[in-house]
Amino acid sequence: MTDLRALLDAGLPPGVYRRRCDLPSDEVRRVVVKEGWNFVLLDTTQVHDKAGFLDVCATAFDLPRWFGRNWDALADSLSDRSTGEPEVVLWDGWRELLDHDHETVDVVLQIFAEDANESGQLRVFLREADDVPDLLSAVQIV
Repeated sequence: MTDLRALLDAGLPPGVYRRRCDLPSDEVRRVVVKEGWNFVLLDTTQVHDKAGFLDVCATAFDLPRWFGRNWDALADSLSDRSTGEPEVVLWDGWRELLDHDHETVDVVLQIFAEDANESGQLRVFLREADDVPDLLSAVQIV
């Protein structure tokens, strides 16, 4: 995991990345927090649609109760919670969601990239899958 530590120490720019990582999420959290970064686990392994994804986001990102459960509300809520502090989001289960709802993953990647660019806060890691669908072929590997 020292390579993750080195990435964080080097000041990994905000963005969405693919990352090969076989460590349990708790170990990733430990390293990220030890380096002084915020950590969010976004686990969508049991999610098959937009509604389920937005429910997981509400919990993972600790969004307010009035969160509207739509794309605009997600973008606004992510922006509202931005503190400027660096944050790593580990997205487990994106591949399972993609298998069921390609459009949701496409929209989410756009929202994350936009928020990372605007807030300077998010570094979203998608656990690398054995096969890389076209939708993610342009996502940088770190």
